[in-house]
Amino acid sequence: MARTISVLKWENEDEVENAVHDIWAEMDEKGGLTKDTERAMQHSLLAADPNLANHFLRRVREQVPDALHYFEERGGGA
Repeated sequence: MARTISVLKWENEDEVENAVHDIWAEMDEKGGLTKDTERAMQHSLLAADPNLANHFLRRVREQVPDALHYFEERGGGA
């Protein structure tokens, strides 16, 4: 069954944590991110408050370091 990843603007750290969990799950299941997930997460990262964007990048670095390359060019920081 296909999962739908929604594009959203993170409003709090819980939403960032959910996004990182989704990235972890997809990386674990598929060995990488689908283009749809990559685009959705990059959009959310670009639209995020700077503090939440930095929190996202820190958590990806800690929890799913293999996925960091999807976001380094877009978001920088952390």
